[in-house]
Amino acid sequence: MITCTKCNQNKEKTEFYKKRTENRYYSYCKSCFNSYCMERWTNTKKKAIEYKGGKCEDCKKKFDHYLYDFHHLDPYQKDVDWSKLRLRSWKKITIELDKCVLLCCMCHRIREYSKQSNI
Repeated sequence: MITCTKCNQNKEKTEFYKKRTENRYYSYCKSCFNSYCMERWTNTKKKAIEYKGGKCEDCKKKFDHYLYDFHHLDPYQKDVDWSKLRLRSWKKITIELDKCVLLCCMCHRIREYSKQSNI
């Protein structure tokens, strides 16, 4: 049994992620670790949204964080997708964000559709 340092519950080893390079387990159980990661990623996205001005570049409206996308102006300069980028340092995140504009999901879809259909 291992005690999770977040929820303070005793749990079986199978309830903890094992560290890859060591024969040890993380101190948070899987449930607490997943919650922690989701919170950290959400906070990183909110910080990135503020870094890009906090509103949609096209419609100029403000939305909840989950309705924003980071649109690369030149897709050939895109190094990584947000799902991978959010795991990197803030410095590396800002380097990639500087290649993007902040769009709400609707304006992002309009831009992408316009490019594909040559409207």
